[in-house]
Amino acid sequence: MSAVPTIEGNLCPSCETALTASPDTTDPDAAPWCGACEWNLEHAADDPRLSWFARRMARSDRRAGFASHRELVESAELSSVGAGVHRFLVAVSAVLMLLLVALLVGGLWLVVFGGAPGPIAGGLVLLVIALLLRPRFTRLKRLLTSSYRVARADAPTMFLVIDRIADGLGAPRPDVLLFDFGWNASVVAIGPRPRRALVLGVPLLLTLAPQEVVALVGHEMGHLKYADTRRLVLTSPARTMFGQVSRAIRPPMLVAPELGLNPFLAVGLVAWQLVAGAVSLLLFTAHLGINRAASRDDRTVELRADAMAAEAAGSAAALRLLDLLAILPKLPGFLQHYVPKGEAAATWRRMLRTVREREAVTAWRQLSIRTNASLLSAHPAAGRRHQWLAAQPAMEALVVLSDGEAEALEKEIRPYAEALHRTMLKARPDDL
Repeated sequence: MSAVPTIEGNLCPSCETALTASPDTTDPDAAPWCGACEWNLEHAADDPRLSWFARRMARSDRRAGFASHRELVESAELSSVGAGVHRFLVAVSAVLMLLLVALLVGGLWLVVFGGAPGPIAGGLVLLVIALLLRPRFTRLKRLLTSSYRVARADAPTMFLVIDRIADGLGAPRPDVLLFDFGWNASVVAIGPRPRRALVLGVPLLLTLAPQEVVALVGHEMGHLKYADTRRLVLTSPARTMFGQVSRAIRPPMLVAPELGLNPFLAVGLVAWQLVAGAVSLLLFTAHLGINRAASRDDRTVELRADAMAAEAAGSAAALRLLDLLAILPKLPGFLQHYVPKGEAAATWRRMLRTVREREAVTAWRQLSIRTNASLLSAHPAAGRRHQWLAAQPAMEALVVLSDGEAEALEKEIRPYAEALHRTMLKARPDDL
């Protein structure tokens, strides 16, 4: 692994350690920081496109998120997941769903028994509001527009890995396995009576060594073990409804002269902006408060899933996976169009793993702590997750792939890499 880049002659004013320069060449003006004591790590350049107020808000959120994430990894209690915050969110969601049912029943009653245009119109308005605020469920059909459903016969080794991890962790097996073209992995609840879908991104799989694939699947199976998708379904109304209503009633921030309104309508516009704007602000404040409270619980859930990854694949592989997530912003540009037909998987795998080996992973790990610091972030930064997992007792792997299994796994991924290559070429017909 290459050494961490440092700035010659520049020392940390706190601990006199050589400062670390950002490894991200796309941001040459990024401020250096101290990798030993994290001096200056929370300071990032403001987005010049934002207004003065928005920059101040973003800066405050970043600094508060930085402190919150650091406190989390230093004192995370995995046993506290699903305690007070989760019960509060479930209670709020239950009240909101009861209100939604009341809107639906009230709207139907007015439409059927109103007997006059006014009540019927009011009932229709209530029904429209209930329709707009109804819970949304992920549908398999929608997922299949951007992913492939993988059958056991098409990827027996991958399913064997999933089965072995599920048995080792005591986790339920996913009902559906999907491969997509994203740089991510997730578990998704499908439908109102949820089925469990495991979604694995092909570019991410190509970047990982076989034992790191075990860690990736182990992380997602950890979410299944603790029914984390069900937690999100149960708390979704509390997380989303206040924000939906706030956006719906937010008035346009335009002045009357721009719209050419007469004085009477101008007064009406100002009154609407004052009343609806205040209510919208209050609802959005509630939305932010609820999601801020929920985000810490979400981040603790991610640490618990990282512990499951270490249990499945061993701590060393799980830590390497987190290092990969830290340098992920560097990798997509190396997924080139110009590869021979039938050799996309091998070419990309070789290129991506070469990039991993040459990058200063420690610097990327620390940079992720800066760039992902937010009170509303559902995932701790990869660097923070690495810090937390490295401080836990080391674990040996429950599932170790043999050389033959590792080779078979890479062969099973190959057709989906070719499908990705074809998709990329269709988007760039000049490359055909």
